[in-house]
Amino acid sequence: MRAPSAGATGVIIETERLRMRAHRDDDLADLVALAGNWEIARWTGTIPHPYSKTDGREWIARAQQDHATGHPRTFAITMKKTDRLIGGVGLDGSTGDGSDEPALGYWLGQPYWGNGYAREAAAAVIDYGFRTLGLKTIRAYADPGNTESQKVLLHCGLKHVGEIELLTPTHHGAWRAPLFRISRHELRRCV
Repeated sequence: MRAPSAGATGVIIETERLRMRAHRDDDLADLVALAGNWEIARWTGTIPHPYSKTDGREWIARAQQDHATGHPRTFAITMKKTDRLIGGVGLDGSTGDGSDEPALGYWLGQPYWGNGYAREAAAAVIDYGFRTLGLKTIRAYADPGNTESQKVLLHCGLKHVGEIELLTPTHHGAWRAPLFRISRHELRRCV
């Protein structure tokens, strides 16, 4: 992974295959098509379903505002070769229980599942959080039924540390979810 660089539109993080960057207005069609798929929304805590163009415009505006701070926590995941949106990742995810601890969140469009992209993007953003933002810990939670996401978290060095009581239920009605955490001194490459 290359060190994050500041582009004209915000921080850019690149890996061998991916580019994490600010969301752009021209990402709207891909964002709505990918995030609007129930197979994506059902596993996330915050993506509404159905996902409308208005939802997409509001998200892009918030993400662009985040990048304007110079220390963004929200990124579009794009293919490095094409710069086309395939998902999203950030350290501003829902903590599930109202904690102030930085929370990793990510989603990947269904056509891109099974290629290691989620792991690659999550690893890069975790590294950015510790090395660039100076975070001490990062947490994440996953829907209890989303075993693939839990595998990504474990592969990236997060440890299963217990369960949390959720403030709002998952799309599947669960009020409890597994909690994962990594500290700066536990950081290792996960790709």
